[in-house]
Amino acid sequence: MSLTAALGLELTVPPTVELSPSNAVVHWRTDVASGTHVQISPASAKAFVPDKTPSAEHTVIVTGLQPGVTYSVIVGSARVWLATNSFTTTGNAPVKTPAASAVPEQKKLVGRNPAALKPPPARQIWANWPSLPDHFARHGGDFHAKDADDYARLSWEFLQRAKAEGLPAKVDETGVLRVFDPQSGTFASYNRDGTTKTFFKPGSRDYFERQPGKSVNLKNRK
Repeated sequence: MSLTAALGLELTVPPTVELSPSNAVVHWRTDVASGTHVQISPASAKAFVPDKTPSAEHTVIVTGLQPGVTYSVIVGSARVWLATNSFTTTGNAPVKTPAASAVPEQKKLVGRNPAALKPPPARQIWANWPSLPDHFARHGGDFHAKDADDYARLSWEFLQRAKAEGLPAKVDETGVLRVFDPQSGTFASYNRDGTTKTFFKPGSRDYFERQPGKSVNLKNRK
């Protein structure tokens, strides 16, 4: 019996890597829910786990990449390593090093035209990736989203517009940001790192008023 079988954990989809100029997104799947752990070398790169809730779907964002470097990735749980993969960044252009956030350089976007911004991949926008299809099924029609990725993109663009226009917003004690557009009735909440928790149009106009948190001015918020 293998070590992973003895621990009741098997890899069902091996780790794959989606590489961009500034980061890499590593995905894999296990047969049962477990924690998400990764080891990166060289150690100059940093791993960020958007959702630390135990799950069978695992996503890790690797930041701090340098040009022309081959990185090794070991994935697994807190109890056992399951598989390895590697990727090489391009060497013909400098690689930006964003903060360890699921939405790189988001703080620099305030005050710019949201329509001119290029959104990150949906996996970097949505906090709990496995929940995105369900959110899209229930609320995608509110925004005429064509698919789940489009729905995630719209939630990201709503945050950029909220910052540019200073839409009503609250921040609670955990750092969750809640934003509301009184004109369209759109509501969204975002984690401290800018990833989307939920995005929809509530049925009641006082929904935002009943949400926890203190009011903040998004135009002045750093």
